[in-house]
Amino acid sequence: MSQLVDHRVSLRDMVRSRAWRMGYESVRLNKPPEFDGRGRAALSYEYGRLTAAYLKGQGQQLLRVSPVRPVNEGYVPKLAEALRRCVLDAGLA
Repeated sequence: MSQLVDHRVSLRDMVRSRAWRMGYESVRLNKPPEFDGRGRAALSYEYGRLTAAYLKGQGQQLLRVSPVRPVNEGYVPKLAEALRRCVLDAGLA
């Protein structure tokens, strides 16, 4: 998955990123988006929001993910797969 033109990020690394977790949790908690001041992390944040919205739309209960502590490694494969499906279904790949 391309994060920047010259930098590739794996799905698993993306869901481990703080920005992705913050975006995911903002949707889980029904908070409005906060894009200001995110700089290069804005895309990760948006992918987190998109993944959570995708899962909600599929009728799935969202896992609780801390935006400040590392994500539970047991959640990483499931969240990475959800991100993959979200991107493919949205035609973003």
